[in-house]
Amino acid sequence: MATPIVPATNLSLSGLAFLHYGPGFEEGGMTEQLTTDIRLAGFERDPRWQAVSDESNRRPPLPLPLPGTLTHLVFRTDDIGSDRHYEHVHALLFAWQAKVDLDRPDQVLAQTDALSIKWERHTEFCSLTVLTREGVSPPVEPDFPQTWRETAPAPLLLALRVTAEATTADLARLLTERQQRGPEHMASLVNGGEALVETDFKPGTDGFTHIAILTSDPSHYRAGRLAQRLTEVETYRLLTLYSWPDVQSAGPKLNEIDRGLMDLTEELSDPKPGADSEFLKRLTALAGELERVTAQTHFRLNASSAYYDLVQRRLEDLREDRVSGAQRISSFVNRRLNPAARTYRSILNRQREMSDRVARTSQLLRSRVDVELAEQNQAILRSMNQRSEQSYLLQQTVEGLSVVAVSYYALGILTYVLGIAAAYDHAIDPKLWAGILAPVVVILTWFGIRHLRERVHKGGH
Repeated sequence: MATPIVPATNLSLSGLAFLHYGPGFEEGGMTEQLTTDIRLAGFERDPRWQAVSDESNRRPPLPLPLPGTLTHLVFRTDDIGSDRHYEHVHALLFAWQAKVDLDRPDQVLAQTDALSIKWERHTEFCSLTVLTREGVSPPVEPDFPQTWRETAPAPLLLALRVTAEATTADLARLLTERQQRGPEHMASLVNGGEALVETDFKPGTDGFTHIAILTSDPSHYRAGRLAQRLTEVETYRLLTLYSWPDVQSAGPKLNEIDRGLMDLTEELSDPKPGADSEFLKRLTALAGELERVTAQTHFRLNASSAYYDLVQRRLEDLREDRVSGAQRISSFVNRRLNPAARTYRSILNRQREMSDRVARTSQLLRSRVDVELAEQNQAILRSMNQRSEQSYLLQQTVEGLSVVAVSYYALGILTYVLGIAAAYDHAIDPKLWAGILAPVVVILTWFGIRHLRERVHKGGH
């Protein structure tokens, strides 16, 4: 009988534990054996196992000391190869004499005596984050070499600096004081009221956008997670708005195409004779212009819509508290992003609808052309039928004339022969016999010509 095996309740990370009941279980003599070693040497790994495992643990937040600073730089990578950004960050690490802990094409982790450094490559941008290392006091701000700044492979999109400090003060009272600084100054209680975040979302005189964190939670790791969420909110906020100039240029072009489609559709409802060729040229031009505008904006608008969704998720992760009379950071961010995101989706929907309209108009024009071609074909067939009938009548006329002509010459020859015969036999009257034989000659000629025509007709098929 098979030995029963049941899972144990004490599982550990070192292996899956089982309770093994031996053969004496049925007789009441149960023996228990705890097995914690499962060997995987015989299993074949899925080729994507390592990549999936690495991706699920990639881009962890770095701990942010209290007090501490975080500097975050973002560079666009649309037209620049990622290798150039990778080489550029390594030039910085060489200048700082940093120790590299992780070196991948899409992620680099390094450290100096005072700084922790993280570089990441994303789909459309690269980010460089520099933090104060734990145990370093006072916080150190990075000094980027002049030559390194001048040799950056792409323009700088965002420069953000986050400062974090621990406090034992009443954060709600501090929030009230901060809100009195003006409508452009944002302050929110986040992480369930454990931290106060301040910012104005504007670059300062030093070129950096500044965010300040005051937290009653002494955990450096939670401070690092909060700083990362804030940097992602600001990064994705700018990338969401990055497509706004494209929308401003695409809107008038779509309006012009829309008017052209409307005019063309109205003219198609009451067309002029022979205007289909002109309609087709205009429709082709409108379709080409619409495709060009769509190709220029479709990816950019979809990407910005995705960044907008990321901003919403990061704002939810902040867990802002509602405070009477205070404007939350999420309210300020969404007051500008929500209309932009709705505009992006409106432009995308409009492009799809206009593409459908172009397709329907093209189908309508194609149907008109098909109807006209059918009418032309019918006219050609009627003309061919008329010509066939005329040819048949002409053929019958020619055939009748041929019978008469052949009969005439045949009777002439017959009369000549009868004349010779009458010279030897005066009883033969050539004219009489010619008149008697004339119907026979005509009938034989008609049958002969008809038989010849049938043979020619069969030979043609």
